[in-house]
Amino acid sequence: MRGFIATVPGNVLRDPDGAVVADLDTNAFFNRPAPATVNPSLWRNAGLLARHGLFNVADRLYQVRGLSISNMTVIVGDTGYVVVDPGFEDAARAGMELVYHHLGRKPVTGILYTHSHSDHYSGVRGVLSDEEAARRKVPVVAPAGFIREVMGESIIAGPAMGRRAGYQFGFRLPQTETGGVTLGIGPTIRTVAPPAGRAATARSRLPIVPTHEISRTGETLTIDGVRFEFQMATNTEAPAELHFYLPDFKALCLAENANGTLHNALPVRGALVRDVNAWADVLTEAIGRYGDRSEVLFTSHFWPHWGRADILDYLQNHRDAYKYLHDQSVRLMNDGLTGNEIADQLRYPDVLASRWFNREYYGTLSHNSRAVYQRYMGFYDGNPAHLDPLPPEDAAKRYVAAIGGGERGLALAEEAEAKGDHRWAVELLDRLVFADPTNARAKARLADLYEQLGYRAESSTWRNGYLTAAQELRQGSGTPTRGPAFAGLANLPIDLLLDAAAVRLVPDRARGVVLDFNIVDADTGVSRRVQVRNAVLAHEATDRVVTCQPVVRLTAQGFHAALSGQPPAGLKTDEQALLRRFAELFDGPLQNFAIVTP
Repeated sequence: MRGFIATVPGNVLRDPDGAVVADLDTNAFFNRPAPATVNPSLWRNAGLLARHGLFNVADRLYQVRGLSISNMTVIVGDTGYVVVDPGFEDAARAGMELVYHHLGRKPVTGILYTHSHSDHYSGVRGVLSDEEAARRKVPVVAPAGFIREVMGESIIAGPAMGRRAGYQFGFRLPQTETGGVTLGIGPTIRTVAPPAGRAATARSRLPIVPTHEISRTGETLTIDGVRFEFQMATNTEAPAELHFYLPDFKALCLAENANGTLHNALPVRGALVRDVNAWADVLTEAIGRYGDRSEVLFTSHFWPHWGRADILDYLQNHRDAYKYLHDQSVRLMNDGLTGNEIADQLRYPDVLASRWFNREYYGTLSHNSRAVYQRYMGFYDGNPAHLDPLPPEDAAKRYVAAIGGGERGLALAEEAEAKGDHRWAVELLDRLVFADPTNARAKARLADLYEQLGYRAESSTWRNGYLTAAQELRQGSGTPTRGPAFAGLANLPIDLLLDAAAVRLVPDRARGVVLDFNIVDADTGVSRRVQVRNAVLAHEATDRVVTCQPVVRLTAQGFHAALSGQPPAGLKTDEQALLRRFAELFDGPLQNFAIVTP
C-alpha cells in the first residue's frame, strides 16, 4: 500500500455509458484467515493483488494497480502524461480519471507498450482515441515486431488456446472461496452482467499502431521531456518485449520479466515455448546495466521495489530461479530423464524456494521444467513405445478392460485416494471416464478429487484448471459448435488473414480444387499470389501481377467481408464468384470442445 492515493468511487468500474461492469470491493472477502478451500499462501497473494487504486511510486511516477490483471504506469512529463501499458479499457479509463482528479487534467503525450500481450495494450482507447493520437501526433512506442506479434501470436492457435485459457484463468468459475479467487499475477475482477435489455458494447482490442519501434539495447528516446533508455528483451516472457530505464528518476521498468511469482515457461493454456535461458540472461544484463543506478524498480504486475539493496537482492534471486530452472532441467535431461521424470524430481533449493517472489502463484517448477525439456527435445521422450500411441479414448477402453472393468477401476481409485495417492487415483478415474463417459460414479469421484487438488494448489493456474475440470465433469461443457469460417479474423492484414485461413482449410472440400489468383491490397498496393492445390493454401508477396491470373483489388477489410459473404460494393460478379468458391473451402474451428471427457 506504499504511496496509495485513492481508488475509484464506489469500488466499481463503469463502461463509457456509466453502467457498472465490475465490482472491486474485495476487502470483506480477503480480510479474514484463509478458508480451508484455498491454499493459505495463494490466499495471501490474492488479497495483496486485490488492493487497488492510484499509487505514487516516485516523484512524477505513478501506477494504477488492481483494476485489471496488469498495472498501468503513468509518468508525468513536461506538458502531460506518458502512459505505459494501458490494461483493459474500462480499467484504463477509470485509472486515467483517478490521475486527472488527483494530479490534474493534462493531455496524454505518449503511449508505451512494453510487450505484445493483450492485457498490456488493449485498453489504449480508454486513455487516448485514434483521432486524438493522429491529430496531436502522439508518439506510440513499442518493441520491434510488436504489431506482427499482436496480430499473429494467438491467431493461428487462438481457438484452441482460448478454450484452454478458460481452464487457466477459470473464466466460468464463481468468484467465491470454492471457486476462482485470483489469476496469480493479478486480481480476479468480479464482472457484472449488463442490465436486462442492454447488450455489452463491442470494442476494439487491437492497439493503436506504434509510431516508433525500439530495435536495440541502449537506444534512447525523449517523450515529453522524459528521457528513456531501452533494453531489448526479445523472446523472453513475450516474443516482442522491452525494458526501460528512466535516468532522471533512477527508475527501472522490467515489464513482465520480473514478477512477484514464478512465471510461465509455457502457459498451461498453450503458447510458443519461452526461452528460459534468454530470460535469465536478460535479467542478468539488466542487473549489470541498471542495478547500481536504480532506486526504484516497477513492473507490469505486482508492486514496486525500492532501494538499491532490495532491488539487487530481488533481481539476483529471481534471476537465479529462472537460471536454476533452465540449467537443472537440462542437466537432468542430459542424464536421460524425460520431461515427466524431471518434473517429478526437480526442486528448488530452500534459498530460492523460500523467497516469496519465487513462489508458484502462476507458473510452477513442475510444468516449467517440462517446457524446458520440450523446447530442446520436443514431444517425444525417446521410447519407441511412445512413437505411435493409441488415442486417449481407445487406450482408456483397453486399460479398463485390462484391469478387470469399471467396477474394479473404481475400487482401485478409491483405494489409492484413501492412501493419499491422488495422482494415481486421478490417472485411474480419468481412464474410466474416457473409456465410458456415461460412468456417473467415475465422473463424480474424479470431480471430487479435482476439487480437492484445486483447493490445495498454490498455483492459481492449477487451481483454476482443477476446479474448472470438476465443474465441467458435473455440469458438462455445453455442445461443441463451429463458428463461421472467418470469425475472429477481421482487422487482420491480408497476409495474416491468409495465414489464419490456411489452418482452417478442410481437405475434403479442397480435394481436386485448383485456384490461382492475385489479391491486391487497395490501401498499400501490395500484391499477393494466392494458390490452392493439393488441399493446401499457399500465398506469397509478388512485385508484379501475373496478368493471366484473376486479379482482385480490395482492402483487407473488404477481403474479409467478401470471404464472410458480404462482398463490398463495386466487386465484380466474376470476382464475387471466385472469392465465394475460395471461401467455401474453409470452416470455423470447433468451439467449446471437450477436454476432460471424450
